[in-house]
Parts: sequence; structure tokens; C-alpha cells
Amino acid sequence: MLLGRTLHLPRQRLLRVSLSSLHVQAMLFILAPILLLVATTLFAFNTDPDYWWHVRTGQYIYDTGTLPRLDIYSYTSSGQPWVTHEWLTELVFYVLTRLGGYRLVAAIFALLGVLTCSVLYLTCRRRGLGEIGASLCMLWGFVMASASLNVRPQAITTLFLALCTLVITCYLQGQTGPLYLLPPLFALWVNLHGGYVIGLVLIALTVVGQIVDTWQKRALQPLRPLLSAAILSVGATLLNPHGLTALTYPFSYVSADNASMLYIVEWQSPNFHEPFFLVFAASLLLVMLLGLARRPLAATDTLVAMVFTFLALRSGRHISLYAVVMMPLIAARLQAELPAFGRTLQQWHSKRLLAVIWPLTMIAILVVIFKSGGMAHLQVGLEPGERGYPSGAVRYLRDNNLKGNLFNEYGWGGYLIYRLYPDWRVFIDGRADVYGDEFMNKYMDVAWLHPRWRNVLDEYKVNLVLVKAASPLAVVLSNDRDWQEIYSGEVEQLFKRKAE
Repeated sequence: MLLGRTLHLPRQRLLRVSLSSLHVQAMLFILAPILLLVATTLFAFNTDPDYWWHVRTGQYIYDTGTLPRLDIYSYTSSGQPWVTHEWLTELVFYVLTRLGGYRLVAAIFALLGVLTCSVLYLTCRRRGLGEIGASLCMLWGFVMASASLNVRPQAITTLFLALCTLVITCYLQGQTGPLYLLPPLFALWVNLHGGYVIGLVLIALTVVGQIVDTWQKRALQPLRPLLSAAILSVGATLLNPHGLTALTYPFSYVSADNASMLYIVEWQSPNFHEPFFLVFAASLLLVMLLGLARRPLAATDTLVAMVFTFLALRSGRHISLYAVVMMPLIAARLQAELPAFGRTLQQWHSKRLLAVIWPLTMIAILVVIFKSGGMAHLQVGLEPGERGYPSGAVRYLRDNNLKGNLFNEYGWGGYLIYRLYPDWRVFIDGRADVYGDEFMNKYMDVAWLHPRWRNVLDEYKVNLVLVKAASPLAVVLSNDRDWQEIYSGEVEQLFKRKAE
């Protein structure tokens, strides 16, 4: 189905992974404008729903010097086990916020996005593409990965997976030294985000692919350094405060009937009716077209392509992982079948590009700003943007000193934790793993007005409900004699149960 065998370039043509390998003209004409677009886009994202509770958790760790092991934010799952697998990222969030506010956090993650794209560019260059071809693949990969390259821990996994892909590409082309960068990378990764497991999957696929190629007498690289790096990388993941639990935790999302897979959009399969996923669909089409080419497939590339394509088709959240792993494989196939993509910048008459690329980039940046709502909505302030969050209802709750158990939207739980904890506890927030499938089903019973929705509110003694304006639950409560609307904002409605 998929892409070409590993490209073993002559030694004199291999690109070295250093700044000296980047041609000055490539940086000026191609990389600089595209990376500027990447950085600007990161500032245009609305605040991620989970960012809020990540910062509050970072504050808890900073203030107490300990990790929360049990749920501290909700009244519905209070005391339930909580694996804070992103604890180091959360601490960084809070420290950066103390130092420079949200704009510093956004700037750091914009830099991470730029680094991710730069690593992807380098990997495509190592696969044989010229500056322009590699830049196009980098831009394509960024568009696919952009949903995960905002201010959220998953952006770190995307960057680290891109680094793993580059290291493995170096190994496949005869450089074993970079393999020993993997263990320290995983020691850091396991404390930043649970997505480190996908890096281990990539290494395992490479090991299996190399064993197959060795058996078929096609492997050109020694297997021992790869096995050593793989074993050390697995061992490095034990360097975390949760021990073996950190190794098993990510697999809680594997089950097909997992509540996250059922209810959370980004965990569901891509909806190709949405324009965003058409870029991903186009890459699948290209993969199939290139997969029909003449040359046989190397076992490693075949395994990697099959697994990461499956993951992306199973969950839209994994498209960013697909992008940083698959674009270099697509690059290798493009270079093999369409040699024009391997042309260097000089061969493309680079001096003529400046008059075209920079104006197009400026137009693209203006489009990004316009689509985000204008300059006022760029994330350059001390406080995170509250667009789409119930800021008015939060002020109302505080000003009127209301008490009781509050039912809230899933996507607003993190914001309420940030603004109201410890005075208030939430009904639910983005930590679906803490609440479990049974409780998630109860939440959806209320949100979707299933027959037992009133029973759930009674079970948890809910006397306040904060939901999106004109949502099905809001419409029903507006006409329910047992409830009264006490606040209505731009995006929210707040209801209070009438006294019996």
C-alpha cells in the first residue's frame, strides 16, 4: 500500500544534522517565511480547554512540592486515583505563567511548533528532497499536525516523535551515534506526556523491520546498536514518579468502548466531511498512488506506514503523529518517483522565489489573524483568552456567593478549576481517565437528555447547572418548573434549582 524503501544515499550526499546543512538561501526564501507562519498560527489558537487545569495542577505541585495522587478538583470523583503523567509539563506551565503570563507560554509553544517543523524539514531533506520539496512536505505536515501544535502537552509528543523519526532515519542511513540520544529523550518524555509510548512503538517497529530485512538479507545496518538503544529507552521510561503505572496508563485508551473514544471528538475517527481532514485525506491518496510504484517496500517503512496510517484513521488525535512520521516516507517516495522534488534551491533559480514566497506568506498570516477574530484575539496578553468560556457566569457565582453542587459542560471544567478552585469543585473536566467510563456515561445521559438525566442530577445533589446557551439541556431547563435561569451570558446559561 505504502511507501518506498529506505533511501541509502551515497555518503557524500548525506545531509548532516547541523545548522551548516541549511543553505542560507533556503532559510531566507523558504524556511523563514513558513516558520513565521507557523509561529503566528500558534498565537491565534483559542485557549485549549485543558490548559486551565494543567496550570492549576502546576501551581499545586509548585506550592506543595508533591504530586496529587488522588482527584482534588471534583465532588463527583473526589479521592479517585489520578495519574499525573504530564506533571512536569504542568509545572513548566505554571512557572512560565509566573514569569511572563500566558504570552510567554504561548511563545514557548510557538517555538516548539517551529522546532517540530524544522525537524520534519531536516528529516525530509535526509530522505532526498531538495529545499523546496522538503519545505512543501514540512508545510503539508504542519497543516495536518496544527490541531495538536497549540499550547497543550500533546505538542511535546509531536516534537519528540519527530526527533525519534529523525534519529531513526539517521540510523537507517548508516549513522548509529544518534541512537544514544533516545534514552535521555525518553527519560524526559515520560514525565512530560503519556504519548511517549508512541515513540517506543516507532522504535519497536524499526527493530522488527530490521529483523525482517536481516532475515531476507536486505538489511544494510547493524542491529545491535538499535537493540541497545531500544532496551535503554524502555528502561529510561521507569525514571518517573509513577513507576510502572506510567507504562500501563496510556493503554487505558486502547479499548474500542473507551468513553473517550465514544464521546470526545478528537479521539474519534476523522470526519472527512470537515475541510480540515481533507488535507489528511489528500495525503492518503498520495500514499496510495506512490505505493503503486515500481520499487519494493522496505520492511521498516512498510510497518511504520501501516501502523501510523491505522492510528490516524482510528482517531483524529493521531493525525499529528502520522504527519511527522509519514511525511518523510512520502518524501522518500517522491524523490524516487519524481526526481524534480530532489532539486536543490540553485536548480530552481532561487532568486526569483523571494518576490513570490514572502508576499504569499504575509497574506497567509493575515488570513490566520482574520480567521482568529483579529489582532484582539491573538494570544499575546498576560491572561489566557476567555473567548468561548463562561467568564460572566463565573463572576456571577463569585459576586453572589452561591453555594451547592454545580453541573458543568465537559469542556468548561478546566476553566472552572482555574477560576474557582478551591472554593468550588466541578462536576466533570477534561481528565476523562479520572472519572471512568461509567461516570462519563452518566454525564452524557444529562448532556444528551437521556431518560435518566434527572436521576443523575438528583444522585449528585446538583442544584446549579452551567451549560452552553441554547443547548438542549438549557432549552429544557428554561421550561422546567423546578429550575430557574439566574444568569445568561454570551455563551452560557446558569440555572438554579428552585427550593422545594
